[in-house]
Amino acid sequence: MSTYCTRAGIEDVFGVENVKVWADLDCDADATKIANRITRAIAVASAQIDDSVRGTPHTLPLADASGTTPTTVADMAAQLAGVWLYESRGVHDFNPQTGQIAHRLAYQRSNVAKWLQAVRAGQVKLDAI
Repeated sequence: MSTYCTRAGIEDVFGVENVKVWADLDCDADATKIANRITRAIAVASAQIDDSVRGTPHTLPLADASGTTPTTVADMAAQLAGVWLYESRGVHDFNPQTGQIAHRLAYQRSNVAKWLQAVRAGQVKLDAI
């Protein structure tokens, strides 16, 4: 299975401390468990992208002629992986103005979903073979 992003990519989107906290399910700061969780998040995000793109004209894994993951694919995978880590903590946010439950990473989830839909519809042409 291919992986489309790195820990550094997730940290670039969400911040080093956020990623570390979200990946530390046991709150014990165990670096090995944190690294394993991040690796799992990357695998899940990459599989979600593959599952969404499968059946389109694109060949999996998504890569250019040199075998490099296109920048947009890597960014979308990092967003998905970060959202997965965040949600795995069972975190609930609320809007301080309304008091209503609000998912603070809803934008990232929606952004990736719209992008994947556009890829499937052929509206986005990936820099991949």
